[in-house]
Amino acid sequence: MASKPAMIQETVEEQNRALFWHRRRQLGSKPRNLMQEADQLLYWLEECLIQNVRIVPGWLMPRIAHVINHTDRDLHGELGRDRRPDQVMEVLFRAQSVLMGELVRSRREAKVIPLFRR
Repeated sequence: MASKPAMIQETVEEQNRALFWHRRRQLGSKPRNLMQEADQLLYWLEECLIQNVRIVPGWLMPRIAHVINHTDRDLHGELGRDRRPDQVMEVLFRAQSVLMGELVRSRREAKVIPLFRR
C-alpha cells in the first residue's frame, strides 16, 4: 500500500509539470514575454561569470535558443556552438535590442473614451 501514495504523488508532479509547460506555450513568443525571458537568462549568465563557469550549462541553452530564434535568425548564426557566457550575453543583448524595437513598433495609441457628452 505504500506505493499507492507515491504513485499519486508522481502523477501530481507530472501533471504540474505538464500544466507549467502548457501555460508557457500559451504565453507564446510575444516581445514582452521574450524580453522577460531574456532578462532571466542574463541573470543566469551573470551568475555563470561570477562562479567562473567556463561554458553555459546545458539546461540554459534551449531557453537561449528559443529567445534568439524568435528575434533574429542571424543572431542564431552568431551564437553558433560557442557557449562562453560572455559571448552568449553579447548575443542576448543584441536580441534584446531587436525586441525593444518590436515592442515600440507594436504599441498603438490607446482609444480615448469620452467622459462627457458634448
